[in-house]
Amino acid sequence: MDDVHPGGPPAQTTGEAVRAAAAEAGRYDYSGDMLKSRMPFMVKGAGYVGNGNQPLRDEMKILTKAHQAALDLRVSTHRGYHAKADVVRGLNPAFLDQFGYLKAALTMPSAGEQIGRLVEGLPGGREALKSFTANDLGIGSISGLVPFDLLAPSRMIYPMYTVFRNKLPRPAGQGTSRIAKVFTGISGSQTGGQGVVDIAVPELVQAGGNLSASSWPLNLPGTGAQSEVTLNVPYRFFGLTEALSWLAQFAGQGFEDISALANLILLQEMMMGEEYMMLAGTSTPVAAPSIVSASARAAGSKERAVGAHACFAVIVTATNYYGETVGSQVMVIPSGTTSAQVVDVTIGPSPGALAYNVYVSTSTAPSAANAYRVATGVGGVRFTVQGAPPVSGANPPAVDTSTGKNTRMEGIIPTLAGKSASAGVYPHGWQGGYVDQAVGTHLSYDVIYRALDALWENWSSNDPGAFRADPAEIVGDGGDIMRLSNDIIAQGMGTNYRLVVDQGDIPGVRVGAAVSEFQNPITRSVLKLVVHPWLTQGTAVLMTYQLPQTWTNVSNAWEMTCVQDYVSIAWPVIDASFRYSIFLYGALVSHAPFYSGLLQGLQVSDTTPYG
Repeated sequence: MDDVHPGGPPAQTTGEAVRAAAAEAGRYDYSGDMLKSRMPFMVKGAGYVGNGNQPLRDEMKILTKAHQAALDLRVSTHRGYHAKADVVRGLNPAFLDQFGYLKAALTMPSAGEQIGRLVEGLPGGREALKSFTANDLGIGSISGLVPFDLLAPSRMIYPMYTVFRNKLPRPAGQGTSRIAKVFTGISGSQTGGQGVVDIAVPELVQAGGNLSASSWPLNLPGTGAQSEVTLNVPYRFFGLTEALSWLAQFAGQGFEDISALANLILLQEMMMGEEYMMLAGTSTPVAAPSIVSASARAAGSKERAVGAHACFAVIVTATNYYGETVGSQVMVIPSGTTSAQVVDVTIGPSPGALAYNVYVSTSTAPSAANAYRVATGVGGVRFTVQGAPPVSGANPPAVDTSTGKNTRMEGIIPTLAGKSASAGVYPHGWQGGYVDQAVGTHLSYDVIYRALDALWENWSSNDPGAFRADPAEIVGDGGDIMRLSNDIIAQGMGTNYRLVVDQGDIPGVRVGAAVSEFQNPITRSVLKLVVHPWLTQGTAVLMTYQLPQTWTNVSNAWEMTCVQDYVSIAWPVIDASFRYSIFLYGALVSHAPFYSGLLQGLQVSDTTPYG
């Protein structure tokens, strides 16, 4: 309001002052702009300090004081909001005692402070509500006197693939385990330990015999034999939780339903967790791998030498999605290495593993304590150690870091590899019809042909028998499937592929090719090539989902049997947060793993350097 002074304009009424102030405020977009424009007029009174009788007239002093006053006001406002208790303690108690209501308002904790104290008292403190908070989501935060431009809804740019979870049937189960009686072979099936049956017999009535009742029973033919096992697959309990604070939900109104967002993300996380469990879950730890050989040789033209070392040793561990095994035995290069050598390592695979980590020690007394990691996630069984060995970094674990846990179900890879049978979850020999964990080359024509042939007519005593399997899909890592495509295309005329380019196509010829199907040369059926985004390099599976015979009473070779499929729970509110959980009770059941196959140890490169 304008001051009343001699010779000035007449005093304004209260209503006029309000209207004038509103008109003044309407000229500005932000309160900060109005404050900045009015501050020079407000600081002129500083000229009266010190018994002066004139307002400030020096423009430089006016601008300096206006800037300082605006800054001090903002700092004081910030302290009053974020450190109110400190500000109140700085006030004169005698002054506050004269104004009871003001004192109560200033000393009473704010709602936000009360919620904060409540959260601090929870087990885990603020970490208990870290999943979804207002600040995490960018909602409700203040960043000075600037526009707040939050896009709604939240952008979710992560990948979300669940190949097997979407594909495998989910029949209902009951009780605590899935039990089934299974005939794995009968006389003549050449499976389950049964061989060829001889049905030739002599005449039932022997020479000199008669058909009187006294000669009963007649000379009946011999009986057949059957192989039977009992499946007893235990169900497992799975669950996951997300939480959000009250403030996140309240502040998100008008932007996004944070509670719905939390439940959507929770569902996606649960589905991907189930996918990983379907691939590699196992109830017992993965065994440490072995080292078949480790030898030094001259480095090639594109290889980096490891350098001269009097002692050079290698240790290998196996990994899956959940952890890492202890190290293998220490393999020492007998004569060390020279300045121009690299080291080739051949790994002895471990059933149920997905990949391997390689560690190197140059100590004169090599051990896990002085060996440092040089390679992570090696999918092949052959690897070339190059470059100067590290002198610090990660060591092989002293104990297994949860590759197996007794609350996990048995996934596809441990089941096919025979690890789940060794753990006692399945009967002895319950594994893939063809298992090669040390392929040692890239995924190629020859590798696939060898697997298909073995699945159809395997006579090896090391495998469960010839079940005449006819897989439907080859599922693998993107790089391995790409190398298979390249192998097919590179053979060109050998596979009767021909490239024809018409004259009119020359300006826009499309390059590159991808093979999406593979014909089984034995059964003439077609296998789809499927890229699994979470399957690690080095592993591929040949999957059969339905058995070729119609009378087996086995609807599906693989099933995710669920006593209780996904159930979502919104927990009662007992503190300043909302909590949601999803649960599942069931297990992956392999009714006929012999109709599927497992390929591991697939190389990125067949020639040195191996990788």
